[in-house]
Amino acid sequence: MSSSGPAAPKVHVMIELDSAASALLDILVDLGHLDDRLLALVNDRLLDEQPADGVVDHAALRRVAAEVLFDSLEAAEPDQRRVLEEEWGLLFY
Repeated sequence: MSSSGPAAPKVHVMIELDSAASALLDILVDLGHLDDRLLALVNDRLLDEQPADGVVDHAALRRVAAEVLFDSLEAAEPDQRRVLEEEWGLLFY
């Protein structure tokens, strides 16, 4: 019989977005490029990176969002894919 002590408290990592990153995230959500599932993936990947100062800048968000969207392109509806491909340069360059 072994007894383990109380469960360790769950650690909640907090990060924040700088104003440019926040604006880009709002745009991606408002345009419909990030639904709830993809937004959760972006959030998870940003949390995995844990920036040293706790602040995600525009470049980091742009890179992570582009990775998530690129990985999801095959599963996207043809119309969604076409719109994203047309807007890709405006959003990520």
